[in-house]
Amino acid sequence: MRFSVKAKLASAFGAVIVLSMITGGVAYNGLSALTMQQQRIVGQANRTKLAADVMDALQGQQRAENRMIQALSDKETQDNHAGMLTRREKTLKLYNDLHGQASEAGRRVLDQASGPMKRMNELEDQSAKFALLNSNNKAAELWKTEGGAAAKDLDAKFEAVVAEMSRGASDNQRAVTSILEARADIARLSRAIVMAYTATNTQDLEIDVKDATQRLGNIKAAVAQAGQAGTSAGMNAQLERLAKAVDNVARLALEAGNLKAATIANGEGRKVFNETLSAVEQYVKLNEKQMADVAEEGAQEASLAKTLLVSIIIGALLIAVASATWIALNISRGLGRAVGLANAVAVGNLSQKIDVSSNDEVGDLVASLNAMTANLNATAGVANEIANGNLMVEVKPLSDKDTLGLALERMVEKLQQIVTEALTAAQNVSAGSQELSASAEQLSQGATEQASSAEEASSSMEEMASNVKQNADNANQTEKIAAQSAKDAEASGAAVGRAVNAMQTIAEKITIVQEIARQTDLLALNAAVEAARAGEHGKGFAVVASEVRKLAERSQAAAAEIGTLSADTVKVAQEAGAMLSKLVPDIKKTAELVEEITAACREQDVGSAQINQAIQQLDKVGQQNASASEQVSSTSEELASQAEQLQSTIAYFRIEPGAKSQAAAPIDRAVNQLRARAATMAAAERPAKKPQGRPARAVKVAGGGFAFDMNDGEDDRDADFQR
Repeated sequence: MRFSVKAKLASAFGAVIVLSMITGGVAYNGLSALTMQQQRIVGQANRTKLAADVMDALQGQQRAENRMIQALSDKETQDNHAGMLTRREKTLKLYNDLHGQASEAGRRVLDQASGPMKRMNELEDQSAKFALLNSNNKAAELWKTEGGAAAKDLDAKFEAVVAEMSRGASDNQRAVTSILEARADIARLSRAIVMAYTATNTQDLEIDVKDATQRLGNIKAAVAQAGQAGTSAGMNAQLERLAKAVDNVARLALEAGNLKAATIANGEGRKVFNETLSAVEQYVKLNEKQMADVAEEGAQEASLAKTLLVSIIIGALLIAVASATWIALNISRGLGRAVGLANAVAVGNLSQKIDVSSNDEVGDLVASLNAMTANLNATAGVANEIANGNLMVEVKPLSDKDTLGLALERMVEKLQQIVTEALTAAQNVSAGSQELSASAEQLSQGATEQASSAEEASSSMEEMASNVKQNADNANQTEKIAAQSAKDAEASGAAVGRAVNAMQTIAEKITIVQEIARQTDLLALNAAVEAARAGEHGKGFAVVASEVRKLAERSQAAAAEIGTLSADTVKVAQEAGAMLSKLVPDIKKTAELVEEITAACREQDVGSAQINQAIQQLDKVGQQNASASEQVSSTSEELASQAEQLQSTIAYFRIEPGAKSQAAAPIDRAVNQLRARAATMAAAERPAKKPQGRPARAVKVAGGGFAFDMNDGEDDRDADFQR
């Protein structure tokens, strides 16, 4: 019966998987129970916190009520009343939430707080009704604003009356005594009123109000007695004010709003508050007890789950260890033998063979390894034949998927082809290398002659470069002289312009002198006329006038001559300026042309230097070619020697005679091409010198510089190159 490794592993792992599933089920059940217990505990904790919030809200509600009762103003009372109502709403909301989340037992406990809480809210409303009256504070404010002032004014009036009556008759002594007692009653009245609106219980309140009323009666009797004595003027009005204030304060005090509110809050209100708080505390205790019970139940379930898990895990471990040991021993024995065979094959020992009796995958593996060893022995025999140089051996692949057999078959074919081609190529390379050596010697001789010609050309270019440089220096000096001439011409033109302006100014001044001479002549004529009129007395003056007239005429004639000369001078200066103006552009143009000539000379200098450098490089390349040709000749001789050695080495392999002629054709073509190229290189001779012709006409360059004619002076060797 065949019991495979797959079946063995499936049996062992199946048992382990079943036990693992049982373990997982037990663990899942235990975790689910623990999760439920945890959720119950969390719920209990949340309800406990919510109950604490309810208790805190109840206490805050009571504190708001106390602040409302103790408030000192209407606004403060109303604000605290609104705060109390807000806290009541919060308390009811928290209580309803807690009641909705509680269990049946918890709801029964919470229901015990429902009645007291409702009654507490009703009592708070009653307390708020009285507290909003704000009786005590209103009574105190009224007494401070009205009663106190009235009592003070009446006391001052009594004092004035006593002083007035003390100065009167002795029969007023009785009235004075009565008024003095009334003043004492005013003080007692004020104290009684204050004690009334600050009383802490209704009994003290009523006693204080009664005392204040009695004191007011005594004051009224004293005022009446003073009236009988005829001294009550002005006291009745003050007494009326005081009586009205006392009545109003007493009425407000007897309302006892704050006192009644405090009585309700501290009496029944405190009782129902404690009952409500006690009921919530009972719920908290119940909740804590339930939490302890849940924790105990969870601990018991966890202990049971642990016991089951440990038992199942131990059983699964024993089964897994036993199954693993059994399977490992069965597999390791067969695999150990297979590994021994594989190691022997790995080190090249193909003579071993193993036997196995197991009817499973391990037995199949050993049989396959034995077959592989036999096939490798056959392949090794073929490889030995190839190693002995027998390339005519026949390789038979075991199948289309026999990678090694197919590779050996292709290797034998390739080796046959390569050996055939290598033999033919070695023969041809030997012959071609000899011819290449001769051609390389001829090429070396031509390269030497070419280097000599390059040296001669380099010497000529150096002389030409020296001449071009001298021309550039001369042109540069000419450029400087032309530039300076242009500047001098411009300065001369400017000087002539200034001279023309000066001449014009002189002409204008001479015109003024002529006008002065004419006016002087006219004045002299007028003076002569006046002297003639004067008769004998004017003769001397007439002589002076005549002389002045002559001088004026001479000045006028001289000014006319100077004006004519100035006009001619201005004309000549203008013509000179015009000629200089025409001369300056010509000089500038000449300077520009000289500058272009200088630039062209510089470019020729640079170009000749580059040509000289290129010729020197060409000379160097020719020398390198000569050296390389000699090296090629030496290398070709060595190559011929190596080709002969290669022929003797490849002769080790035995191939079919007909294969050599088939593989030689492409190699022969390659060798023939190499020989033809070598013959062409050897036939190249140095071209004969052509007779020196007339120099070509220089090419005019528009932007300055120079140009080369690349199509002139070709020889036979230039035909092998392309531009």
